[in-house]
Amino acid sequence: MVLLIFVFFRQKPVEYYDRTEYLLGTYVTIRVSSSKMSPVALAEAALSEIKRIDEKFGSRTNGIIAELNRSGELHDIDKETSFLIKSALEISRNTSGAFDPTLYSLTRLWGFDDESSLRRIPSEDEIEAALRSTGFSRITFDEKTGYVSLSDGAMMDLGAIAKGYAVDMAIAKIKALDEGATGFIDAGGDIGVIGPKYGSRPWIIGVRDPRGESVQDVIEYIYLYDGAVATSGDYERFFVEDNVRYHHILDPETGYPSRNGVISATVIGRSAMLADAYATAAFVIGMEPGVTFLPRFGALVLLVMEDMSTFKSPGFEVYQER
Repeated sequence: MVLLIFVFFRQKPVEYYDRTEYLLGTYVTIRVSSSKMSPVALAEAALSEIKRIDEKFGSRTNGIIAELNRSGELHDIDKETSFLIKSALEISRNTSGAFDPTLYSLTRLWGFDDESSLRRIPSEDEIEAALRSTGFSRITFDEKTGYVSLSDGAMMDLGAIAKGYAVDMAIAKIKALDEGATGFIDAGGDIGVIGPKYGSRPWIIGVRDPRGESVQDVIEYIYLYDGAVATSGDYERFFVEDNVRYHHILDPETGYPSRNGVISATVIGRSAMLADAYATAAFVIGMEPGVTFLPRFGALVLLVMEDMSTFKSPGFEVYQER
């Protein structure tokens, strides 16, 4: 999903520098301003950090997750990898498996692992076979020793958490260089705020209409001074066969695209990593559990249903007030 950033100018006290590159399997846009140093240098530092994380944690690269999927186990993993795996397992437990970092075999089966992959409807036998190697219980992880292993042919994919993490780390890199920098980073709809617009005003974020004809069609607005927001939608990666839409957000229980009436799930959270992961979970969990259950983990939810009705967690409206 692509969230739209709207900036309305009454005055222009500072200049913002914009940079867009294709990373993390999507377009990443950095808008940043600094009174301390060149915003170009800040954007370069942020992009360098995102590239590092993309190479390290991408399932299709030669990074550490690809190595884990090939070997089935790793010893003495570094603290950053340990943190991401620990976070993924914690979110999986919090959502009773709705967020599942072991769906890579299913994702490949449907052809959603890469833009160049052939997308198709797998046979029931293929899906049943793939399901036998999924589930976060197939991950053995020891944080103290740095040991992680996968059983029953499971394959890990941290894409639904690593993209948000990359945004968080890129922002941290910018803030380390200039604590007063402002702006935002948008990684294909995972948006993290560097600092308020012009230092005191919110960034106005439009949540895309899931059935709109253009990315400019907006169904709701959010105002953020800090934190992050992410959206998962059935219009991001999909194909249509026999008038049925098959999208990339798979239900870990069935192995098929999630079908519970939700067509878009937006989550506001304190970090892009958490917003990213819980948006995926909210889409799969559905209306009542998603709206009422996830806020206990710091995830405020906006769901858009097939009939275009919307449901919001208590407190979500606070972020829709200027």
